[in-house]
Amino acid sequence: MSKLHYIILLIVVLAIATLTYKLSTTLEDTVEVTDPKLRHDPDYFIGDFVATMYDNKGLASYFIKANYLEHFPDDDTIKITDLKINYHDKQKQTWVTTSKDGIGYENIEVLHLSGDVKIENQPENPDKKLVLLTDQLRIDFKARQATTDSKVKILGKNSTINANGMDIDLDTGTLHLKSQARGHYVPN
Repeated sequence: MSKLHYIILLIVVLAIATLTYKLSTTLEDTVEVTDPKLRHDPDYFIGDFVATMYDNKGLASYFIKANYLEHFPDDDTIKITDLKINYHDKQKQTWVTTSKDGIGYENIEVLHLSGDVKIENQPENPDKKLVLLTDQLRIDFKARQATTDSKVKILGKNSTINANGMDIDLDTGTLHLKSQARGHYVPN
């Protein structure tokens, strides 16, 4: 190769190096550095867990079992997948709530459940069993209340009730249907 070929090759390599440098500095200038406090990334996750939540007297208030949990520090929320919650009312009757997804606030004292939400009581007498079905539910364990504005279906041994929205007192088990309640009862 002649000197001319080496000079042309050197010029081409220098041109490519200069363009690469210019492109990389231009890209660095346009990339915004996001404040980590503004990002919604989990800081920890847990798989297959059981958590016991206690009241201010130190007694077990409710239990949560789930397949997966993620905590987000930017808004201090907890995302839970495939969860099951057990709790008792004042008459010591056990209630079980299941859902596909949940978002926890205030150290899981407030839960927003979504996706096939199912609430069942566990009475000694199977004839008194109730199953409540909805697609969304907000549970506030501090206030001992659960509420939804979504459609609700309540199944008993001989009855079916459909309504729009409900409020539940978790201490007494009292249920208030908000609107358009329609029922069907078949006596034995």
